[in-house]
Amino acid sequence: MSFTVVIDAGHGGNDAGAIGHVLKLKEKDLNLCVAQRLADKIRQHYPDVNVVMTRTTDVFLPLQQRADIVNKNHADLFISIHTNAAENRKACGAETFILGTDRMEDNLDVAMRENAVMKLETDQTVYQGFDPNSIESYIIFELMQNQYMDNSLVFAELVQKQFVGTLQRANRGVRQAAFWVLLQSACPSVLVEMGFISNAEEEKWLASEAGKNGIVNGIFNAFENYYKR
Repeated sequence: MSFTVVIDAGHGGNDAGAIGHVLKLKEKDLNLCVAQRLADKIRQHYPDVNVVMTRTTDVFLPLQQRADIVNKNHADLFISIHTNAAENRKACGAETFILGTDRMEDNLDVAMRENAVMKLETDQTVYQGFDPNSIESYIIFELMQNQYMDNSLVFAELVQKQFVGTLQRANRGVRQAAFWVLLQSACPSVLVEMGFISNAEEEKWLASEAGKNGIVNGIFNAFENYYKR
Protein backbone atom coordinates (compact mmCIF):
# COMPACT_ATOMS: atom_id res chain seq x y z
CA MET A 1 0.00 0.00 0.00
CA SER A 2 1.44 3.37 -1.01
CA PHE A 3 1.96 6.19 1.43
CA THR A 4 0.03 9.38 0.65
CA VAL A 5 1.07 12.83 1.83
CA VAL A 6 -1.09 15.88 1.18
CA ILE A 7 0.72 19.21 1.05
CA ASP A 8 -1.37 22.32 1.53
CA ALA A 9 -0.27 25.81 0.48
CA GLY A 10 -2.24 28.01 2.85
CA HIS A 11 -4.40 30.89 1.56
CA GLY A 12 -4.59 31.79 -2.16
CA GLY A 13 -6.63 33.78 -4.66
CA ASN A 14 -8.47 36.68 -3.04
CA ASP A 15 -7.08 35.56 0.32
CA ALA A 16 -3.50 36.85 0.35
CA GLY A 17 -2.82 35.89 3.94
CA ALA A 18 -0.24 38.01 5.73
CA ILE A 19 1.70 40.65 3.78
CA GLY A 20 5.26 41.75 4.53
CA HIS A 21 5.98 45.33 5.54
CA VAL A 22 9.21 45.82 3.61
CA LEU A 23 9.14 43.67 0.47
CA LYS A 24 5.33 43.40 0.50
CA LEU A 25 5.77 39.65 0.16
CA LYS A 26 2.41 37.88 0.12
CA GLU A 27 2.00 34.84 2.30
CA LYS A 28 -0.09 33.00 -0.32
CA ASP A 29 2.79 33.20 -2.84
CA LEU A 30 5.48 32.07 -0.41
CA ASN A 31 3.33 29.21 0.85
CA LEU A 32 2.71 27.97 -2.71
CA CYS A 33 6.37 28.22 -3.69
CA VAL A 34 7.53 26.20 -0.69
CA ALA A 35 4.70 23.66 -1.05
CA GLN A 36 5.49 23.06 -4.72
CA ARG A 37 9.20 22.64 -4.10
CA LEU A 38 8.54 20.27 -1.20
CA ALA A 39 6.17 18.19 -3.34
CA ASP A 40 8.74 18.03 -6.15
CA LYS A 41 11.50 16.95 -3.79
CA ILE A 42 9.46 14.17 -2.21
CA ARG A 43 8.42 12.90 -5.65
CA GLN A 44 12.04 12.96 -6.81
CA HIS A 45 13.45 11.04 -3.86
CA TYR A 46 10.43 8.83 -3.06
CA PRO A 47 8.60 7.99 -6.30
CA ASP A 48 6.60 5.34 -4.43
CA VAL A 49 4.98 8.05 -2.30
CA ASN A 50 1.71 9.52 -3.57
CA VAL A 51 2.08 13.31 -3.24
CA VAL A 52 -1.11 15.37 -3.49
CA MET A 53 -1.28 19.18 -3.37
CA THR A 54 -4.43 21.00 -2.33
CA ARG A 55 -3.63 23.77 -4.82
CA THR A 56 -0.99 24.26 -7.49
CA THR A 57 -2.07 27.73 -8.65
CA ASP A 58 -3.13 31.03 -7.10
CA VAL A 59 -6.73 30.07 -6.33
CA PHE A 60 -8.98 30.46 -3.31
CA LEU A 61 -9.74 27.17 -1.59
CA PRO A 62 -12.16 26.86 1.37
CA LEU A 63 -10.75 25.32 4.53
CA GLN A 64 -13.22 22.45 4.48
CA GLN A 65 -12.34 21.68 0.86
CA ARG A 66 -8.68 21.35 1.84
CA ALA A 67 -9.60 18.82 4.53
CA ASP A 68 -11.89 17.03 2.06
CA ILE A 69 -8.90 16.54 -0.27
CA VAL A 70 -6.98 14.97 2.61
CA ASN A 71 -9.79 12.57 3.42
CA LYS A 72 -10.73 11.65 -0.16
CA ASN A 73 -7.13 10.67 -0.82
CA HIS A 74 -6.95 8.66 2.43
CA ALA A 75 -3.81 10.57 3.37
CA ASP A 76 -1.25 9.17 5.78
CA LEU A 77 0.16 12.63 6.53
CA PHE A 78 -1.06 16.20 6.05
CA ILE A 79 1.31 19.20 5.96
CA SER A 80 -0.20 22.68 5.81
CA ILE A 81 2.31 25.41 4.94
CA HIS A 82 1.82 28.91 6.37
CA THR A 83 3.73 32.10 7.18
CA ASN A 84 3.28 33.88 10.48
CA ALA A 85 2.61 37.55 11.30
CA ALA A 86 2.24 39.62 14.45
CA GLU A 87 1.64 43.20 15.49
CA ASN A 88 4.99 43.05 17.28
CA ARG A 89 7.44 43.54 14.40
CA LYS A 90 10.20 41.96 16.48
CA ALA A 91 8.41 38.62 16.72
CA CYS A 92 10.43 35.97 14.90
CA GLY A 93 11.08 32.26 14.60
CA ALA A 94 9.42 29.08 13.44
CA GLU A 95 6.70 27.05 15.10
CA THR A 96 4.80 23.91 14.20
CA PHE A 97 1.22 23.31 15.29
CA ILE A 98 -0.82 20.22 15.92
CA LEU A 99 -4.49 20.10 16.79
CA GLY A 100 -5.19 20.59 20.47
CA THR A 101 -6.29 22.96 23.19
CA ASP A 102 -3.25 23.00 25.47
CA ARG A 103 -2.61 26.66 26.37
CA MET A 104 -5.41 27.49 23.95
CA GLU A 105 -5.65 31.11 25.10
CA ASP A 106 -1.97 31.70 24.26
CA ASN A 107 -2.45 30.48 20.68
CA LEU A 108 -5.96 31.78 20.11
CA ASP A 109 -4.82 34.76 18.03
CA VAL A 110 -3.04 32.49 15.53
CA ALA A 111 -5.98 30.11 15.29
CA MET A 112 -8.42 32.98 14.77
CA ARG A 113 -6.27 34.51 12.04
CA GLU A 114 -5.89 31.24 10.12
CA ASN A 115 -9.55 30.25 10.56
CA ALA A 116 -10.82 33.71 9.57
CA VAL A 117 -10.68 32.74 5.88
CA MET A 118 -14.05 31.06 6.51
CA LYS A 119 -15.64 34.51 6.38
CA LEU A 120 -14.60 34.88 2.73
CA GLU A 121 -16.57 31.80 1.74
CA THR A 122 -20.13 31.99 0.41
CA ASP A 123 -21.26 28.67 1.89
CA GLN A 124 -20.96 28.82 5.68
CA THR A 125 -23.15 25.76 6.35
CA VAL A 126 -20.22 23.31 6.21
CA TYR A 127 -18.82 24.89 9.39
CA GLN A 128 -21.90 23.97 11.41
CA GLY A 129 -22.23 27.33 13.11
CA PHE A 130 -18.55 27.63 14.00
CA ASP A 131 -17.55 31.31 14.26
CA PRO A 132 -13.78 31.83 13.85
CA ASN A 133 -14.03 35.13 15.75
CA SER A 134 -15.90 33.74 18.74
CA ILE A 135 -13.99 32.38 21.72
CA GLU A 136 -17.03 30.28 22.59
CA SER A 137 -16.75 28.40 19.31
CA TYR A 138 -13.31 27.13 20.24
CA ILE A 139 -14.68 25.32 23.25
CA ILE A 140 -15.91 22.58 20.90
CA PHE A 141 -12.30 21.62 20.22
CA GLU A 142 -11.88 20.69 23.88
CA LEU A 143 -14.64 18.13 23.48
CA MET A 144 -13.07 16.36 20.51
CA GLN A 145 -10.48 13.61 20.92
CA ASN A 146 -7.72 13.60 18.31
CA GLN A 147 -6.74 9.99 17.66
CA TYR A 148 -3.87 11.15 15.46
CA MET A 149 -2.24 13.38 18.07
CA ASP A 150 0.69 11.07 18.88
CA ASN A 151 1.93 10.77 15.30
CA SER A 152 1.16 14.42 14.60
CA LEU A 153 3.39 15.30 17.53
CA VAL A 154 6.18 13.02 16.28
CA PHE A 155 6.22 14.70 12.87
CA ALA A 156 5.87 18.21 14.32
CA GLU A 157 8.88 17.64 16.56
CA LEU A 158 10.91 16.40 13.59
CA VAL A 159 10.02 19.55 11.62
CA GLN A 160 10.84 21.83 14.53
CA LYS A 161 14.14 20.05 15.12
CA GLN A 162 15.14 20.81 11.52
CA PHE A 163 14.13 24.46 11.76
CA VAL A 164 16.09 25.02 14.94
CA GLY A 165 19.02 22.63 14.61
CA THR A 166 19.74 22.90 10.89
CA LEU A 167 18.35 26.31 9.92
CA GLN A 168 19.19 28.02 13.22
CA ARG A 169 15.77 29.65 13.41
CA ALA A 170 14.45 31.02 16.69
CA ASN A 171 12.56 28.18 18.35
CA ARG A 172 8.90 28.91 19.10
CA GLY A 173 8.32 25.22 19.68
CA VAL A 174 5.65 22.68 18.89
CA ARG A 175 2.31 24.10 19.92
CA GLN A 176 -1.34 23.16 19.96
CA ALA A 177 -4.11 25.23 18.42
CA ALA A 178 -7.68 24.88 17.21
CA PHE A 179 -7.23 24.94 13.43
CA TRP A 180 -10.30 23.79 11.53
CA VAL A 181 -8.25 22.29 8.70
CA LEU A 182 -6.43 20.04 11.19
CA LEU A 183 -9.59 19.10 13.05
CA GLN A 184 -11.31 17.91 9.87
CA SER A 185 -8.35 15.96 8.46
CA ALA A 186 -8.44 12.26 9.34
CA CYS A 187 -4.70 11.58 9.59
CA PRO A 188 -1.59 12.85 11.40
CA SER A 189 -1.56 16.56 10.57
CA VAL A 190 0.57 19.62 11.21
CA LEU A 191 0.40 23.29 10.35
CA VAL A 192 3.84 24.82 9.82
CA GLU A 193 4.42 28.54 10.44
CA MET A 194 7.72 29.06 8.59
CA GLY A 195 8.55 32.47 10.04
CA PHE A 196 7.25 35.99 10.55
CA ILE A 197 6.59 37.98 7.40
CA SER A 198 5.92 40.95 9.68
CA ASN A 199 9.57 40.97 10.80
CA ALA A 200 11.72 42.87 8.27
CA GLU A 201 14.79 40.64 8.58
CA GLU A 202 12.79 37.45 8.57
CA GLU A 203 10.78 38.59 5.56
CA LYS A 204 14.01 39.10 3.62
CA TRP A 205 15.20 35.63 4.62
CA LEU A 206 11.87 34.03 3.70
CA ALA A 207 11.95 35.74 0.30
CA SER A 208 15.50 34.58 -0.45
CA GLU A 209 16.38 31.40 -2.33
CA ALA A 210 18.47 30.29 0.63
CA GLY A 211 15.51 30.76 2.95
CA LYS A 212 12.96 28.98 0.78
CA ASN A 213 15.29 26.10 -0.06
CA GLY A 214 16.30 25.79 3.58
CA ILE A 215 12.69 25.47 4.66
CA VAL A 216 11.96 22.93 1.92
CA ASN A 217 14.99 20.85 2.87
CA GLY A 218 14.09 21.05 6.55
CA ILE A 219 10.52 19.81 6.06
CA PHE A 220 11.74 17.18 3.59
CA ASN A 221 14.29 15.85 6.07
CA ALA A 222 11.55 15.66 8.70
CA PHE A 223 9.33 13.81 6.22
CA GLU A 224 12.13 11.41 5.37
CA ASN A 225 12.74 10.59 9.02
CA TYR A 226 9.01 10.14 9.64
CA TYR A 227 8.46 8.02 6.52
CA LYS A 228 11.37 5.69 7.30
CA ARG A 229 9.89 4.97 10.72
